[in-house]
Formats: sequence, C-alpha cells, structure tokens
Amino acid sequence: MNQYSSSINEARKRRDARVASDPLDWINLVGLFWLEEGENSFGNSAEAKISLPKFPQPICGYFLFKNGQVTVHAESAMTMNDGIVDTRPLRTDKEPQADLLEVGQLTMKIIVRGEATLVRIWDRNSESQKNFKGFDYYPVDLAYKVTAKYIRYDPPKPTIRVEGIGTEVPTFFMGQAQFTLNGVECTLEAEESGDTLLFNFKDETNTITTYGGGRRFYLPQPEGDEIVLDFNLTENWPCAYTAFASCPIPPKENKLKTRVEVGEKVFKK
Repeated sequence: MNQYSSSINEARKRRDARVASDPLDWINLVGLFWLEEGENSFGNSAEAKISLPKFPQPICGYFLFKNGQVTVHAESAMTMNDGIVDTRPLRTDKEPQADLLEVGQLTMKIIVRGEATLVRIWDRNSESQKNFKGFDYYPVDLAYKVTAKYIRYDPPKPTIRVEGIGTEVPTFFMGQAQFTLNGVECTLEAEESGDTLLFNFKDETNTITTYGGGRRFYLPQPEGDEIVLDFNLTENWPCAYTAFASCPIPPKENKLKTRVEVGEKVFKK
C-alpha cells in the first residue's frame, strides 16, 4: 500500500510541476472563438470578430475560412511555429502537429469539433498559471481499485459524444465494465480513445467535492475478460479549470449511484 500510494502521489506532483511550467496548459486558456465563413479579424478592438484586450494591436490580422480550410493573414508582428508566417492552409488539432501562431503574449491554434472550426487562444503569461498552487485530491484508497468484468463489444457500438460547447462527435463504445463499488452494482461504458479506453463518468460527489461536469480516467484495452479500474487515477476534465475548453459530457450510461471519494477534487483557483 505504501509503495502504491507513493507512486500515485509522485505522479500527482509531476503533473502539478508540468502544469506550472507549460505556457500552453489548460489553465492558460483565455479564448475560444467560432470561425465564420470568410474573414475573421483578430485584435484588441471591440470591432474585431476575435477580440481580446491582450492582443497588441486593434487589428493584428485575420483568418480566412473558406471551403473548410483556414489561412492566416498578418497585419502586425506575428510568428508561426516560432518562424515566419506561411501562406498555406493551417494545420488543425486533427493533424499530427497543429500550427501555433504567436501574437504578442498570445498563442493561437485552430481546432475542429464536429462540424465546427474554432480558434483556441492561450496567454503565455497568464495570472492563472502564476497563481497555480497545485490540484487538490482525495487521499489514495485501495478500496477504489477494483477488478471488473469486461464485456467486449464486437463490433464496437457507435455512439455520439456530446461536448459542453454543443458540438457532437461520432465515436464508439468498445466494451462495458461491470463491478461492485461501495456495495453498489455498477457499470461503465468504455469509450474509444486512440489505443486506450476512456472512462468518462459522474458520481454522487459531483458539485459537492468534485467537478460538476464529471471526471475521467484512461486504461489500456484488456486482453481478457477482466479489467482493473483504478479510480485513484481519476482527473477532472479541462472544463473544470477554464470556460474555453470543449470537454465531452459523460454519457447517460455512466452515472454511478455511489460516491467516488478518490481522485481529483474541485479545482481551487
């Protein structure tokens, strides 16, 4: 138990250190804007379609959104991936390496969510990061590391992931975990997430001691018909830290009728 607790607590310390040093972490987000067909100006002017006070000029340039592609047209000092601004269509977060645009202390990236194309903006010198004191967690508890029966879906079940910003994304349930927690019979749907399984759930601590929008953890896909669910690994979705994330809402199937008093608690700014 001591070795296990130490490993979880050390992982939490590493996470805190990473967040405190990463200028593009979730806590540094300051904007999320939908792109409209045509020109989308950005700057600190109220007349800019993408307006933030920390842009260095009233109009710093514009994004041209046409035929599903985005190009950027600079009208003030700007870099792309720490170099010159290219005229080609911008790479989005759906590609292996999205383009990053730097304007003053702001960094912008194009993201795609369902049918929507958006601009996500970070402040690399944000007060949120300067004031960050670490995340808050329950103590580690081995009672919340449970072996579940895993019912694999063959083929996977298609479903729709609904996100907090209203967008919808097709995805798959890969299987179902069946287990007992705190004397309560429970099930969780395991969602496809690259090579891993996503467990996106709500429980009876939400809005009291944990984030109201639910929590998550990821696990490798099991080879057999059992899977070890470790709720000590549970973390908040980024929407717990910022209004400018686009987190998925836990599926209705994944509302546990018990308190999961381990993992990450409500974020304190």
